[in-house]
Order: sequence, then structure tokens, then C-alpha cells
Amino acid sequence: MSATPRIPIPEDLDRPLPMTLPRLAEKKRLGEPIVMMTAYDFPSAQVAEQAGVDVVLVGDSGAMTVLGYPSTVPVSLDEMIMLASAARRGLSGPMLVADLPFGSYEQSDAQAIASAQRFVKEASVDAVKLERGGTSVDRARAIVGAGIPVMGHLGLTPQTATALGGYRAQGRTAHAALELARDAQLLQDAGCFALVLEAIPAAVTEALMERLAIPVIGIGAGDATDGQVLVFHDLLGIYDGHVARFAKRYADIRSQMVAGAAQYADEVRRHVFPAPEHFYSIDEGELRSFREGLPAAH
Repeated sequence: MSATPRIPIPEDLDRPLPMTLPRLAEKKRLGEPIVMMTAYDFPSAQVAEQAGVDVVLVGDSGAMTVLGYPSTVPVSLDEMIMLASAARRGLSGPMLVADLPFGSYEQSDAQAIASAQRFVKEASVDAVKLERGGTSVDRARAIVGAGIPVMGHLGLTPQTATALGGYRAQGRTAHAALELARDAQLLQDAGCFALVLEAIPAAVTEALMERLAIPVIGIGAGDATDGQVLVFHDLLGIYDGHVARFAKRYADIRSQMVAGAAQYADEVRRHVFPAPEHFYSIDEGELRSFREGLPAAH
């Protein structure tokens, strides 16, 4: 009797399985920290992929870090879809979530569903994120009802920072903290698969964690959450604007980028670059024929 032939195992079977909603919920159940970071284009998504993060957020923070707007408010749905599409091409493992930008979901359930559908159809995102409680709870419920996963976002919500008194911590009074707790429960009940809590007291987060069954990702919300998220340009020291207190810089890439660009400019001006090792060659006979074929110079 002949031996059973060996079936070759593709190399990519050794790679981590793609992150899914059930796997995300399982990480919460097992107490395994969830790592989330932003990315806004192909190169930053590749970095996130190779770093092994669980969730990549195409945040509307890209309005400032990539597109140069003064806040997240001006960025359009088309611009966000363009950023998300670029990030999608750099990812295979992490879950991809995209922010619904200001003005793309508040008007009605129909508008919210249409915006979310565009992200799925045109950028192949796995889920969308929206900010605040209130009417956003209804929008979240409608999008979930249309078959698209939704992540909520409470605390400091940049799209409405002006109404909150600026970029400042939220939930620092009993009344405000109770509102956070109510909105968190409502978003969970609306079907959100996860929640981001931004810039709220750590003690408030701890109390909320006892009451929430869905994964909670923190950013400036203490260490009791199921995971953490940071902005790509903040954690790597690329962004030159204001950096929030809760952001930790793990590198200072901007200074290296400036130094490299300045050295390039200097070498070009001193005729140091390009050097012979950067040249392409041509066969001497071909060069001679080329020169002979040129018309006489005037």
C-alpha cells in the first residue's frame, strides 16, 4: 500500500490569522491586551502589519497629521475613503476600521448607512467608527442593522471638541461621568462591537469596565481598558503639531527625516550626489554609435 502523499503547507499558513470580531471578543474574554494604532496610507499600514498590531484605525486625525487641516472637522468622506483605500492595500492581518468624518452621518440614518457602505465598497474596511452618544446611538444601530460593524467613541470626541470646551479631559464630574456611562451602555445595546474611550479619568474607566461586555480601547483613559490606541505620527514622533499628554513617543523619526533631507540637499549643492556608484553604464560601442548619430550641435 502506497504512502499518503505529503501535502505542502503554504508559507503564509505560518502567519497570524486575520483579526475578526469573534477573535477580538475572545481576546477580551482571555484578558489579552488589544493593540490598536492609526494608519493613513500604504507605508504606515505596512508598518502596522509588520509590527503585529491587532486593529488599524484610519482615523480622521489624518486630517491634521497627513492632510494639514487645523482640525478633524474639514476632512471629507472622499478624502477619508482615499486614505482608507491606501491603508487597506498595506494590510492583511489586522482589522481595518475607518472613522466616519464629521458631516457624513449626523443628518439621518440613511446618510450614515450610505457613508458606511461607501467605506466597505470602496475601501474594503472591516468596520466604521463614529463619535458621541445621543443621536449617534441611533446612527450606530442603523449601520449595524445594515450589516456593517460599528465601533463607538466617547469621552473627548475631536469632531465636537469646540462644544466640549476644547481638547480637554471629559467625565471629570459625577454628572459628566454618569452621562459617559449611560452613552457607553446605549452604544453597546445598539450593537457596537467595541468602544474607544478618550481622555477620561482612569477611575471612571475602571467603573465603566465593570459594566461593559464589549472590548474597550483606551487612549488617555488609564490602563483598565482591554487595549490601547495611539496615533501613528504621535507614537513615532513624526507629527510636528501639538501632542496630547496621553501620547507616548517611542521614536523621534521626524528629526531623522529632516536630517536626512538636509544632508541630501547639501550633497546635491556640493556636487557630492549623485556619485559614480549611482550612475548607469552603456556599452562603449553603443555610446560611440549614439554620438555619431546625433545631429551637429549648434
